[in-house]
Amino acid sequence: QDAQLRCAMFRNRAAVSRYRPKAGDLVRVRARISVYPARGDLQGIVQHIEEAGEGLLQRRFEELKQSLDQRGLFAVEHKQQLPGFPRHIALITSPTGAAIKDVLSTLKRRCPGIPVTLYPAVVQGDGAARSLISAIADAVSHQRCDVILLTRGGGSLEDLWCFNDEQLALAIHDCPIPIVSGVGHEVDITIADLVADHRAPTPTAAAEMLSPDSQQLSRQLHSLGRRLPHGLLRRLQSLGQAVDIAFQKIEHPRNKIERNRERLRQISRRLQQTTQIQLRQHRLQMRQSQHRLQQQDPRIRLRQSGNDARRLAQRLQRAQQQQLKMIRQQFTALGEQLHLVSPLATLDRGFSITRDAQQGIIRSTQQVRVDDPLEVQLKEGRLDCKVVDIKS
Repeated sequence: QDAQLRCAMFRNRAAVSRYRPKAGDLVRVRARISVYPARGDLQGIVQHIEEAGEGLLQRRFEELKQSLDQRGLFAVEHKQQLPGFPRHIALITSPTGAAIKDVLSTLKRRCPGIPVTLYPAVVQGDGAARSLISAIADAVSHQRCDVILLTRGGGSLEDLWCFNDEQLALAIHDCPIPIVSGVGHEVDITIADLVADHRAPTPTAAAEMLSPDSQQLSRQLHSLGRRLPHGLLRRLQSLGQAVDIAFQKIEHPRNKIERNRERLRQISRRLQQTTQIQLRQHRLQMRQSQHRLQQQDPRIRLRQSGNDARRLAQRLQRAQQQQLKMIRQQFTALGEQLHLVSPLATLDRGFSITRDAQQGIIRSTQQVRVDDPLEVQLKEGRLDCKVVDIKS
């Protein structure tokens, strides 16, 4: 505790270490001892360094807590309700610790009639988590209790570390019986507290949570005992009044039969009236249907259709004749207009059309030369000519 050893950690080792120490940390190192001959110094050459003490445990606690929270083990919807009045309590704790004395004395003081079965377990050190898991399995397999109390007294984080075991958390989560966790003091929080269906700050508080106060129950029973005779008397009076009212409502069977007989006669009259009205309605509907059927006679429809067809044929013929006459008139007018612009009409007035074999229609003297053969189109016939002279 009061000694010192100079240590060194070279860069190649520090590069692969995920932990970065800071002043005040408690650490655990693996090193080889070396002597510096020049000065005779003894030193440790550090190969590996990691956090130690409660700092390491706290970091592991936070990592496990985050992992279980992401998997839903702390979800409220998975919590089970506690029984209002437990029939049998399974107590899982150390049989020699202080917690069992506090729990049993509290249960005896508050409600000594509740039976308690102790499932002893190791609550500290190696193998404690397995012991607690085994005790939970035994309590479930015996099918004797309807609630489980998991508890131990206070201690350091290292003392309570078995209650931060992942397998124990899974066993608590999967337990079909509600579990109350009362581990350590009020400031101590473990994974078991977070996974359990209910958490109590201390073992005594857990026992008080599960046990109703016998003195308060006695006072309630005494109060109910005083109120019971008055309640029974009021109930009997109410039932007596109901019997009197029911007796007054009872009538002679002959009156009831006569009343039913009169009701039957009224129903019979209404039935006859309704039947006659329905028969009249049916007859009227039948006559209307016959009239509509006659109007829909195929022979009448055929005669009407024939007359309509003949009228339509006549109208069609007249429309065709008028259409043909109008088309002929339009055709004649268009022919006359076409003749006005026709070259033949120009030839009728004494004009002619001169053509060259290569250049087509001749419009200027510059298109021909002397001795060029030309073709002259007249109204009647055609002339083949030769250019003798050109006059511009």
